[in-house]
Amino acid sequence: MYKKIIRKVRVQTIHLKTSSLHDLTPANLSVIVAPHPDDEVFGCCGLMQRLIAQGKRIELIIMTGGGKSHAGCCDIDESELIRQRRQLTIRAAKEYGLSQEYIHFLDYPDGRVLESDSQTDKLSSLIHKIVDGQNDVSVFYPHKNGEGWSDHVTTSNIVSHLFDKICPNAKQYEYCVWFWFYNCWKIDWKQACLVKMNKKEHAVKLKAIDAYIDPKAPCGKPWSGVLPPVFLWANKWDKELYFRVK
Repeated sequence: MYKKIIRKVRVQTIHLKTSSLHDLTPANLSVIVAPHPDDEVFGCCGLMQRLIAQGKRIELIIMTGGGKSHAGCCDIDESELIRQRRQLTIRAAKEYGLSQEYIHFLDYPDGRVLESDSQTDKLSSLIHKIVDGQNDVSVFYPHKNGEGWSDHVTTSNIVSHLFDKICPNAKQYEYCVWFWFYNCWKIDWKQACLVKMNKKEHAVKLKAIDAYIDPKAPCGKPWSGVLPPVFLWANKWDKELYFRVK
């Protein structure tokens, strides 16, 4: 009970502190890297809509299949969970306007994204192909200090390291998903910026979230798993918070 109150107070406090932040201005090519299917919508749906409307290119990379979303819940086969969650990603992308050709599923094991050579090489090859010598590039990955989940933190470490090598001039940003749930107070406000969604953009984001959380598995729970009410409330805000890393 007390943790829920503290979390809500923290979220409201952060909302108040964002009132004077400047808007995010990404490059012509933006690479969004999500540890699991749905992180891209919770963290970056408003941004992606804005970029699409401006005619800018987005490449979405989904690191894992999300096959552990029902661990300890039921006996649904992990391969079926991955298949269903991939379809949810495509369904959500239709809501905000991203074509399937720009979505890349790497199918790393859920809960076991590692900074290993085999996994890093797979992602490195894809980044080389996407960037292909371009200089006007932005990359987005989860907040390193506030996300809590190991897949999120490791994804951020891998992606930032690879872009330092492959595209050192790229603008690097952190986005927020579980940041809103975990009580991380270490926030670099000097590097913070916002995407302020208009009513249409916000409505589309809510539809994209519903595309993930409304469909139910045979056990009666969402394919993506049951998410905490505070988490959902915070991520349905009409703004998105980002932090410039470099």
